[in-house]
Amino acid sequence: MKWSLSRQVSLAVLASARTEADHHEDLGCSILGPASRPVRRAHAALKRTIQQLGADQASRRAPALVRWLESTPRYAALTRGRSRRAGRRLLRDEVLFPDAQRQRPRVLHVRREALGLDVPVRELQWPAFNALWVELAQGVTAARLRQLRAHPVVGELVERLGQAGCLQPHAEPLKRSGPGALFIGHHTVLMRGRTGAVLVDPYFRPASALDLPGYQPLQPSDLGPIDAVLITHSHGDHFHLGSLLQLPRDTPIFVPPVERESLFSTDCALRLSQLGFTRVEPLGWWHSRQVKDLSVQALPFFGEQPTAGEGVYPGLWNEGSTWVVRGPVSAAFFADSGADVRGSMRQVCRRVRQGGPVDWLFCGVRGFALKPIFFSFTTLDAYLVNVPLPELTRPQHLMADGPEALELARLLGASTLVPCADGGAPWYWREGMGPKYPGFPGQPVVGASSHDEHPDADPYPERVAALAGDRGVKVTVLRPGEGLDGRGRVERHPGFAWPFEPLQP
Repeated sequence: MKWSLSRQVSLAVLASARTEADHHEDLGCSILGPASRPVRRAHAALKRTIQQLGADQASRRAPALVRWLESTPRYAALTRGRSRRAGRRLLRDEVLFPDAQRQRPRVLHVRREALGLDVPVRELQWPAFNALWVELAQGVTAARLRQLRAHPVVGELVERLGQAGCLQPHAEPLKRSGPGALFIGHHTVLMRGRTGAVLVDPYFRPASALDLPGYQPLQPSDLGPIDAVLITHSHGDHFHLGSLLQLPRDTPIFVPPVERESLFSTDCALRLSQLGFTRVEPLGWWHSRQVKDLSVQALPFFGEQPTAGEGVYPGLWNEGSTWVVRGPVSAAFFADSGADVRGSMRQVCRRVRQGGPVDWLFCGVRGFALKPIFFSFTTLDAYLVNVPLPELTRPQHLMADGPEALELARLLGASTLVPCADGGAPWYWREGMGPKYPGFPGQPVVGASSHDEHPDADPYPERVAALAGDRGVKVTVLRPGEGLDGRGRVERHPGFAWPFEPLQP
């Protein structure tokens, strides 16, 4: 018998683990990582005040509230004095662009349900831990486990994993049925050619004891060999070091170029090199690489900025890349993109179309048309620093919504749109990502209502299908664990069968 890591186990890479808050600061996440900690702490006062006032009154008083926030001691300590731009008090450069070398990967956090284990890791030890997770993903024998328990670096952790029930019998990877795509969930997709396999935005989440045995989250052990990885941007649900650590460190990983790490953008290449990955390449927009029989091309990432217009700080961006993968079948991966002051994904689609139509578009449909004054109640908390005072109460269209995603698919010549990048299963819903469906255990879900769905930020994907009409684009709602074969037909796999009733728009 072989053994693998339990589906209920998740990994995180941290800079420190002194407090409970530290465990929620993934090093690979720009907006919820250690770099943005001072800003998030300063914003806490505003969040408490908004909760007391209520949404309507806070919206009416937004400019005054932000001026008050900027006068508080904690926020004022981050500023350059009284200097202002676009009505906002300016932050110091070292707050906007913290020294990336000050925060380094020092702790591996292993969690199974309520049980968490912090493992201090020295810089030169990360490759040994990476090798452990890769072996477990491939399945190890009892004899090999005994050898690993004697390993000078990972031995103690292997022993504790066994004692805590964090190992399970190994299941063979899902059988690959030729060219196609396997939807792992959120924006994680395995794109297959005849010989090559490319993984987009790996973000593996753990199962829970509440999950049904017939519907479980996919893990690296289910996927088989990966020939390359594509990263769209450095938010923690797209660039997750705990997930990447389970892939061989000589895997080619293509990332967005980040000239200078900031509040909004982690230097993905730097962080991966600190973990011992050896084949990381920042790939500029419109550049291509060949991965066996698949061609991957980096495209511009427009969208998911603090506002659709000019921000307070020139050059402070959520840096990213969207991607197109061409082979026996082709697909574009647009994640959370849409449009910003630099450009629109519509322009990108027109240029991509010149190289031939794309079969499928995997695209977010959230829109995220929120008023920036309420960013503190989202994972985009730090974005508030780059919002001009007049924009605080103007809903910002930060990423594509359903109609826009359909238009982008049409411009690409795509036959199929797959709405994604918004959770999609219980292992995401538990983390507040995406609308829940009736029957989710342990939650008072009653169906499509304001309680379960935020139409401006977390719409049900079925709503996009209802909008398709005669646009010439088919909307396929894939559930995590499902896929598309080379003809665009939905593939399903035993053990990953969707158990919830779909929404009836």
